[in-house]
Amino acid sequence: MKPSEHRCATRTRGAILRFLGCMLFLCAAGLSASRFQALASQSVEQAKEVPPDLKTFVGTWKASFNGEVLAILVLKEQGGALGGTLNNFDISVDKEGNLIDPTHKDQGDAPLLNARFRSGALLFVVMQKDQYAPSTEWKFAPKSADEGELTPILDHQVNAPKDMIVKPIRMLREHPKP
Repeated sequence: MKPSEHRCATRTRGAILRFLGCMLFLCAAGLSASRFQALASQSVEQAKEVPPDLKTFVGTWKASFNGEVLAILVLKEQGGALGGTLNNFDISVDKEGNLIDPTHKDQGDAPLLNARFRSGALLFVVMQKDQYAPSTEWKFAPKSADEGELTPILDHQVNAPKDMIVKPIRMLREHPKP
């Protein structure tokens, strides 16, 4: 082999080796990316919470204050999802978060909006009876087959004082009469 042929063959071999090295790098990067994507989608799947059994929630739930019905939460299964209504009511609380007067029931019902589950509880939004008032977000969590708790979520309530606490409102499931 002539020296000029040797250089040409060496250059060709070098180019082939660089090309193969690049291809190997790209394949490894592709495998890593697909593995990362699989792990990321697995994390997203884990983040999606498996909804609880809807039968645990379905029914009419009522809360009372001073012997009078205050809140009525009606939950129904609709096409594999949970929907329903919550009646209009106003609450007042003391410094410890207990209901006090002038807490009272109002007329009318509001549909549940953006119903979703988190940590076994149903979160939803209802519009206020006053169309200019901000909507209210609620959390409902069944504690047994006949008892649950309804709690306003105050995180984004513009009109709620920063130090306001509201204890969960005890609700009882109404059983249909035979």
